[in-house]
Amino acid sequence: MRYFVFADVHANLEALKAILSVLKQERVDQSLFLGDLVGYGAQPNETIELLRTIKLHVAVCGTHDRIVVDNAPAIDFQTHARYSILWTRQQVTSGNKEYLGTFNNGLMKIEDGIEITHGSPHSKDFYILSRRDVKREFRKFKNWITLFARTHIAVMHSIDTKVSTLYPESDFYYPLSKKKRYLINPGAVGQPRDLDSRASIAILDTDEKVIYWKRIEYDIRSAQDQIRKEGLPSWHADRLGIGR
Repeated sequence: MRYFVFADVHANLEALKAILSVLKQERVDQSLFLGDLVGYGAQPNETIELLRTIKLHVAVCGTHDRIVVDNAPAIDFQTHARYSILWTRQQVTSGNKEYLGTFNNGLMKIEDGIEITHGSPHSKDFYILSRRDVKREFRKFKNWITLFARTHIAVMHSIDTKVSTLYPESDFYYPLSKKKRYLINPGAVGQPRDLDSRASIAILDTDEKVIYWKRIEYDIRSAQDQIRKEGLPSWHADRLGIGR
């Protein structure tokens, strides 16, 4: 099976347009979305409506998606993020909220030995960042591959006798081994934080046992202008240009 894997669009319509153009060109069997379609960006309804035009095999609910759907307090968000998510909740139409509400919560199995989540296998809101985080996930969960998001950083952690971490180059193929286990993040579409401002996706081929990350140029200036036009925190616009 060949999967198109993407996450953390964050209402960045221009970035989503760019990666869906790539999707049309790639020979894939299924598309997997790992959560956070909204938040930060200025075009939540347009972004949701564009995603609704494609067939998703599985979509999991991100933290920002869930806040919009559930109307839960945003007390755990930092000030700028809280302002943006509360603004987003006011903007998203009832029909689009219903669509976000169809996303799955938590860990989802997509085939034997392969699962997807937004945060981590043990918690959908957790960030896998440190080596200690990685070791804990490998210790608790025994999947061959777990695809995760939330950190906005493209990365692959693997374990055989010890843990290794790889920050992938763009458009480079990496072979996978059944003798190892993997935690793989496709990176962020709409708000990368690994100092590369281009949208990031991954393609996983479980038959060929290979994965590659692809970085995709998009109209960053337009996305920034929309954020400023709506009066959202300027930091959310500024960071798009520097990938952090």
